[in-house]
Amino acid sequence: MKGSIQEKTNKSGKAYYYIRLSYKDPLSQAWRQKWIATGLTVKNNKRKAEAMMEAAIEENRYLELAPESVNQSIDPDILLCDYIDLWLEGKKRDLQISTYEGYEYRAAHIKRYFEPLKYKVRELSSRMVDQFLKHELAHGKRDQKTGEMGPLSVRSVRSYKSILSAVYDQAAIDGLVNSNPVTSVKVHGKSNASYQREEAFLTEEEVADVLKFLKEHYPRFLPMAFMGAYYGLRRSELLGLRWESINFQEKTISIENTVVRVSTLVEKEATKTRDSKRKLYLFPAAEECLSAVRQEQDDYKSFFGDAYRDTKGYVFTREDGSRYDPSWVSKNFEKAMKAYGRPDITYHKLRHSCASMLINRGWDIKQLQYWLGHADPETTLKIYSHYNKKRLNATENDLSEISRAAAGLF
Repeated sequence: MKGSIQEKTNKSGKAYYYIRLSYKDPLSQAWRQKWIATGLTVKNNKRKAEAMMEAAIEENRYLELAPESVNQSIDPDILLCDYIDLWLEGKKRDLQISTYEGYEYRAAHIKRYFEPLKYKVRELSSRMVDQFLKHELAHGKRDQKTGEMGPLSVRSVRSYKSILSAVYDQAAIDGLVNSNPVTSVKVHGKSNASYQREEAFLTEEEVADVLKFLKEHYPRFLPMAFMGAYYGLRRSELLGLRWESINFQEKTISIENTVVRVSTLVEKEATKTRDSKRKLYLFPAAEECLSAVRQEQDDYKSFFGDAYRDTKGYVFTREDGSRYDPSWVSKNFEKAMKAYGRPDITYHKLRHSCASMLINRGWDIKQLQYWLGHADPETTLKIYSHYNKKRLNATENDLSEISRAAAGLF
């Protein structure tokens, strides 16, 4: 096996180092390649990237192993679905519970397709994988009301492919297969862009109107919606916000904790990504909002007395101090927006609304990226591009002014 350091530039123009491994397939003896991201930018990091290459070569020696090196504790004729369970069990030790439950959910979906077929691990071919992915694109989603099967989004199908590929990476390590049949298969069908709908969001005026409606009809949602619309907080960040993270003297809010659920409710002493951790300005209306929440919470503490459940000082809790479930927030906010007449607005769409308002106010990409806590500038660029396209033809643009000097020439 040979390794080399290569440079790749992403869509935003940033260059990163990658490790390219070249190895011989143990059956065909043909040379193949595997690319590994180092996460290191090109500037001043070449030595660090080179230092990672030796470890990468050792970790991937299994790619050149022949079938004789089968893990003796695993039946070489093990069924694919049984091996997926074995793979999941191994993952349970290394992953946070919310991440593991996400893996478990996708694995169960894969097993529903393959269980009736009774394939052994070693029998799965790239053609069979291709058939599975095409099936999911056409019939992978069940309508909860009608029970009918319909198309699954490309994004979801790619997530199933990713899980299946990881399973076969481990199968290669265990010596059950010589190569991964999943890696060469593409997710066919329409691109993700073809499935995307027009992004729903609220204007400044609409946000103000929604907040007035919530105050009158759904007052518990008023401060939550405020934080979603003006700070762009994710649902997990909203429910993870603690009083200790709000500094009324220095006028700052620190976003550093989250509450998430897949099947189990999990509190995390961390944000979605490293860049999601951020310190934001506590502007006057936000200070007024949070002060009102704290006063209301103090009133409930007095009312419930010893029965009050003080859960780590969270800002947004039920009347008795217990935590909100993330799904409760989403479902009930959707009901509120349906009553308002905008069923297309979910809680996460308030984050999109925040982005659109800040773009309209002239915020640049780096400001927006920090305020929203995007790890990848490409995410911010997509949002920036999307809303500017909407705005471009909404009103008379600058070219009308610029071109006035040419008036009368035609």
